[in-house]
Amino acid sequence: MKLGKETWPDGACYEGEYKQGKKCGFGKFKWADGSEYEGDFYDNHIHGKGTYIWSDKRVYKGDWKNNKMDGEGEFLWPDRRRYYGGYKDDKKEGYGIFEW
Repeated sequence: MKLGKETWPDGACYEGEYKQGKKCGFGKFKWADGSEYEGDFYDNHIHGKGTYIWSDKRVYKGDWKNNKMDGEGEFLWPDRRRYYGGYKDDKKEGYGIFEW
């Protein structure tokens, strides 16, 4: 794998590992709206384990599959609500614990 950096005209930026010209391995992506992701990529997708922070300060730490929360993870809101449990295709699924 090779290390590299991409930037877009709107200010978005990716810095991390590439394989055959695609984001693959560990990387950091920051979008123009201030959202950011740090973690695993595969075939240009967020895939594996990682942390996504939205511009409004919501945070998801956990498993990803094809750019979607999928597997076990923890979601935190700025008002201190917290959910830990299963996800499938960006939706809570299966066993989980919600605290508020």
